Amino acid sequence: MIKKGDTIPGICSLGIGALTLLYIFLNSKMSIIGKASDGGLGPGFFPFLCGTGLVVLGALLTLRGIRQNGTVDYFEMTAEKKQNLKISGLLILLCSILLAAWKISQAFLVCLPVYSFVVNKLFKRSTRFSIIFTIVVTAFIYFLFQVCFSITFRA
Repeated sequence: MIKKGDTIPGICSLGIGALTLLYIFLNSKMSIIGKASDGGLGPGFFPFLCGTGLVVLGALLTLRGIRQNGTVDYFEMTAEKKQNLKISGLLILLCSILLAAWKISQAFLVCLPVYSFVVNKLFKRSTRFSIIFTIVVTAFIYFLFQVCFSITFRA
């Protein structure tokens, strides 16, 4: 039963989230809340949110896999899973290109819209949707981080 359904991805997500939280709590530089003089969020805040999310969603996914009682075979390779693996590989490649372009150009707010648009086209969204989505996401990231949190995107 443990080798079926969503149990394996759930356990993997749970493990990655737990390791992330363990790293944050063992590393003194990864404080969740900044020092009193800083008055802001610490460098461990967003990794803490991601790790907590992975733990919660991994636990839910594991429970779902157990409740499926082996009705779904996780290792069965279907045409849909092959397509999903291809898209996942391309997303990893695009994310790597985004990070490299950001590091080289130091222009995150130029690289982000290009990345966002290309990802939307990868998911076969219409050009109109891709443009609107790209503008909204770029504006949201800009206002959230640079205006609200005063975090500047530099390499």
